[in-house]
Amino acid sequence: MTVPEENRPKTDTTDDVLDQRAGRRQEDEPRPPGGTGRTMREALEEAHVRPDDFDEE
Repeated sequence: MTVPEENRPKTDTTDDVLDQRAGRRQEDEPRPPGGTGRTMREALEEAHVRPDDFDEE
């Protein structure tokens, strides 16, 4: 769901937005599950996908 442009909070600089987001999560707090910056290889290994699962074209 998107927020209409007129209802979004306005900021003067990007720093204002970054400061707000930085204050929400503490450094020692665990990250939420999801994309964690792992490599494609690590993601495929975790999903148990192997190269021989695909046909070569």
